[in-house]
Amino acid sequence: MLLTLFRRLFGRERSTLPPFDFASNRFHMRKKWPPNFDELTKKQQFRFERKFKRRIKDKAVRPEWNRKVTIVIWSLISFVLVYGVLFHDFAKDPWNPKPGEQPFIGLRTWMWNKLGNFYTHTEETIWGGGRGSRRQAPLQSEPPQGTASERENGRAEDRRG
Repeated sequence: MLLTLFRRLFGRERSTLPPFDFASNRFHMRKKWPPNFDELTKKQQFRFERKFKRRIKDKAVRPEWNRKVTIVIWSLISFVLVYGVLFHDFAKDPWNPKPGEQPFIGLRTWMWNKLGNFYTHTEETIWGGGRGSRRQAPLQSEPPQGTASERENGRAEDRRG
């Protein structure tokens, strides 16, 4: 058994199959492939090129991939345009040919005036003293004194008295 393993690993016996004979093949090729373009006329070369360009283009079409790539590309274009028009600070941009100038200031003010009423909080309700506003400073609460039962008894006395 070990001897057959070494024979298989280090030396292969010659195949007993006869070499392939193209002349006696039952399935003959109709045309030689690939064709020799030097032997073809210009018209035949053009036909081959047109045919195989069409076949390659048909194989390259992947609708799902193309749709996803198109969505990503248009999303990036939209993001860059919206950011550039509405949020980018062109006045401080070193690449701006006219330093200190905001090119879309009219559009920005119009848009923020329209959207300003969209949000529920204004500056006054956020920082003012109204109901639901943020606290200016954290509450200073005193730590409870005594045990839990003493606190319970104290609350009960406060309610009675």
